[in-house]
Amino acid sequence: MNNGQTSNLDEMTQDFLAVSDTYTGTLKETCPYPMYKELRETCPVMEGDILAKYKVPSQADYARSGRPVMSIFRYDDVLSILRDTKNWKSSIVGDGFGSAVDNLLLTAMDDEEHKNFRSLLMPPFLLPVAQRFKESLIRPILKKDFIDVLRSKGKADLVQDYALPFPVWVIYSIFGFPDDREAVMKFASLALRILAGPQFDPEDTAKTMPIAMQAGIELHQHVLPIITARRASGEKRDDLIGFMLEAEYDGRKFSDDEIAGFVRMLLLAAGETTSRTFANMMVQLLEHPEEMDKVRNNRALIPQTITETMRLEPTAAYLARMPAKDMVVSGVTVPAGTAVSLCIAAANRDPEKYERPDDLWIERPMRPALSFGFGAHTCMGMHIARIEMEVALDMLLDLPNLRLDPDYPKPVIRGMQLRGADSIHVLWDV
Repeated sequence: MNNGQTSNLDEMTQDFLAVSDTYTGTLKETCPYPMYKELRETCPVMEGDILAKYKVPSQADYARSGRPVMSIFRYDDVLSILRDTKNWKSSIVGDGFGSAVDNLLLTAMDDEEHKNFRSLLMPPFLLPVAQRFKESLIRPILKKDFIDVLRSKGKADLVQDYALPFPVWVIYSIFGFPDDREAVMKFASLALRILAGPQFDPEDTAKTMPIAMQAGIELHQHVLPIITARRASGEKRDDLIGFMLEAEYDGRKFSDDEIAGFVRMLLLAAGETTSRTFANMMVQLLEHPEEMDKVRNNRALIPQTITETMRLEPTAAYLARMPAKDMVVSGVTVPAGTAVSLCIAAANRDPEKYERPDDLWIERPMRPALSFGFGAHTCMGMHIARIEMEVALDMLLDLPNLRLDPDYPKPVIRGMQLRGADSIHVLWDV
């Protein structure tokens, strides 16, 4: 990397850690799962927002608005709420950083609006398209810009040197942005600042939200001229921008400004969560070398490995919904207007659904995990994210004798929400 890229990667790392700090709050234990186990057994539908107890920003009660909140921990309850879009609404998801992107968030849309926009935006994210990108974009980028660069060094921090930058570089290429890696990391930092806008304390939010709003403006200002130049060129290309230039809604094509808004919205989820999810997977595999050896010796297990590690350590540990009318969950009435904080992390370890729920078991008989959401709001970029991680793990396992570096502390996955590791120092044989 040149000095500019290194500087921007350092800046991006600091913004990444700031997001981690925001969503860790006052949680002193790095592992919240014993607490979730107790709550799942004794209080599966809890009065109040469990995130507020640890001063973590919550989709269910942005900036402590005073809205009543209940927290839900069992798999069946969480699944039924995510599945029922008629009675459980998603609009509150946009209450936080949504304002920084002009409230254009697919995850905060409901009913026909959500159905129409998702149907419109979905084609470039379908599995056959993602598989096409696998060999044309994803594998070449990971090989040339990362694995070939790292191989001779024999050591790395898998977060800063690999997991943090590669999803951003890949997704910018899929979007169709110019090949400017310095700009890629700069504007990934802007997306991270938007995510860090909502804070638990309203006084802190008053300081961070103007930064998030400015980041949203700068991100839009970066994207718009690229869209305008692409339209003016008349060039037809197989990428997301090319798709949006041709797409129609209500009988008309989108303006450059509208496309820039959609792209900015998608950028928020494109890299950061994939970075954390991949890093969480590597922590688990490095801590269980016998499981990593299984995958190294049988690469067909890679998709299962991603599913299982995401089940055990989901990055997006909470989602929020609000009932359109009074609803009953596990015998408890949730009044209309009460937000619910759905604990994906607790649901994914529910022993009623998963045998040996706290164990890493790569060959586990699978049932739907909730790590990408579920139902109509299942993560639209799921296929691209999974394929990115499949290729990234496959290529990393080719490094001989990949192992934790004993000269550094063992990596720790932290946070109540947006869980992840700050660093993962590893060695391999050269």
